Amino acid sequence: MTIRESRLGAVPLVIFLLVALAAGPGRGDSAAAGAAVLKVYARPAGEGRINPMIYGGFVELLDDLVPGMWAEMLGDRGFEGVLPASTWDYFRGQPDLCDRDWDRSADWAYDTDKPFNDRQACRIDVPGDRPARLTQGNLAVSKGMSYTFSGHIRADSTFPRVRVSLKVLLPDGSWVMLAGAELSPPGAEWKRVAAKLVSRGTTDRAVFEVEARGRGRVWLDALSLMPDDNVEGWRRDVVEAVKELAPPVIRWGGSTVDPGGYRWSDAIGDRDLRPSFVNPVWGRRDTNDVGVEEFVRLCRAAGAEPLICVSLADGAESARRMVEYLNGPASSEWGGKRAANGHAASYGVKYWQIGNEIDSPGYVRSLAEFARAVHAADPGAVVLSSFPTKEIIDTDGADIDIVCPHYYQPDLDGVDADLGEIESWIGSSAARGRLRIGVTEWNIDAGNWGLGRGKLNSLGCALFEARFLNVLHRHADSVVLACRSNMTNSFCGGVIQTDAAGLYRTPSFLVMEMYRRHSRPVPLRVAEGVPARVDATACATEDGSAVTVFAVNAREEPACVSLDLSDFGTAFIVRGGEVVKDSRDRGEIDIVNGFADPQRVIRAPLEVGPGNAVTIPALSVVAIECVRR
Repeated sequence: MTIRESRLGAVPLVIFLLVALAAGPGRGDSAAAGAAVLKVYARPAGEGRINPMIYGGFVELLDDLVPGMWAEMLGDRGFEGVLPASTWDYFRGQPDLCDRDWDRSADWAYDTDKPFNDRQACRIDVPGDRPARLTQGNLAVSKGMSYTFSGHIRADSTFPRVRVSLKVLLPDGSWVMLAGAELSPPGAEWKRVAAKLVSRGTTDRAVFEVEARGRGRVWLDALSLMPDDNVEGWRRDVVEAVKELAPPVIRWGGSTVDPGGYRWSDAIGDRDLRPSFVNPVWGRRDTNDVGVEEFVRLCRAAGAEPLICVSLADGAESARRMVEYLNGPASSEWGGKRAANGHAASYGVKYWQIGNEIDSPGYVRSLAEFARAVHAADPGAVVLSSFPTKEIIDTDGADIDIVCPHYYQPDLDGVDADLGEIESWIGSSAARGRLRIGVTEWNIDAGNWGLGRGKLNSLGCALFEARFLNVLHRHADSVVLACRSNMTNSFCGGVIQTDAAGLYRTPSFLVMEMYRRHSRPVPLRVAEGVPARVDATACATEDGSAVTVFAVNAREEPACVSLDLSDFGTAFIVRGGEVVKDSRDRGEIDIVNGFADPQRVIRAPLEVGPGNAVTIPALSVVAIECVRR
């Protein structure tokens, strides 16, 4: 994601309320309000199929997105310093997971003399008459959970003892020890130490402490504290939520890849030895703990296909090496490096996108070179372009498989028209019948900051996203994948919102999960003049035995709809379904879920009345299941 947005241009998010919802779906508005018939036809709407890959997700190195998913509990673990976000980054103006820092104290200082890794380490000066301490607070721990501490340590010759612990300050001012362990005595050279800490209590106000006793100096670097229930380094609660969401594909990329200068090869191997880097787009220092290999492991744990965006700025040879590193045999040069790093088998990554949001004139010339580099390392790779243009399709259509617009605006008629234009470019090219479209980033907005950013977390945004998916259903002949932006946090843009202690699911999570689970492959035609100003699409199983109708009611009053399923025969009925709605039915479009009220917007069973009648609540999205009796 960049500030520049899509080919259609950025639109202020506030227009969303005035245009995207209040105006209705823009199709069939002439139908009278109240009970109305919605006819669904048995014949397919086209030759294509609704590809489940359109319900994909997106992970990028954007502020607290990855830190909110990764299980590492210590901020600035390499002592390189915490960088604040640019002022425009903040929605609430409050610290987030990227702002975790060591408590300032006269006992310790940053030291550039012989760090274990990167530019500097931590030096603790111990006076001898009292212990010296290094602490970091606001950690969340659970009773009975085991946490693995590790780090690198050295000392001068007079230094005797180092202890690590977890503790909590009670309201009365007393400290309670939750866990502790003595480390092996440090020497003059760096050595790795580790310890297990099993918490005796549950709190989100735990303090991690390194305590040094004796007299002299001790140096620390590359410290880590990880819960032992992590999944390949990722937070278990986040992995379980992603598995529930079940995105068939997750994209890795974004503005840090291009034009941000990210280098994938700096983030492989032992994470304690990786160099940190300053993210030029989002204004943070990234530890590089999470790279392409950790991302692929997240995808495998969640059951998703990884889609990796390669850096155009890093060059075609770097792209070839990355593909070989992840997919090549252990006998190859870079496959051998992967094997040396502990994973002998190929990861088998299928989808590779060349650059992120690149539409410069030179991109057309570069695309074929990059595609050849990717195919040299893996002939079976599926190659995706950046922003599509007619020139790209005409010039490079033979070298690529999917062209990829990004959409970040509430104008769904514009999205529909833009997809139609890309389809016409493909249809008039030599690549017709083979080249497809993948919307590798989309949401209602990307660059609206301040209070308006909070709308990305709202019920209104979820209604928009359901209508966006309906647009993709209508373009099933050409659109084969899509990646909603983003997976977590991201200044309210993530479908999952996390803090150190837990997470909650946003209204958009509920909509994305419901669409993915109820979707059928065959798109069906819905009668023109959709009643009650609902935006509806329908899809069926290949054998026609089951049909799902998705409908969005963006009005502040219920929509009463009776489904006409006569085209399927008299034995076809509405069996039930689900609805995403305001649990209090207040008619408020800006409501959000949150840690204080994670169930304000809920997914619930849908009630069905006589005659296949369904009442779609105000400001809601429904998936109506129809089957043959």
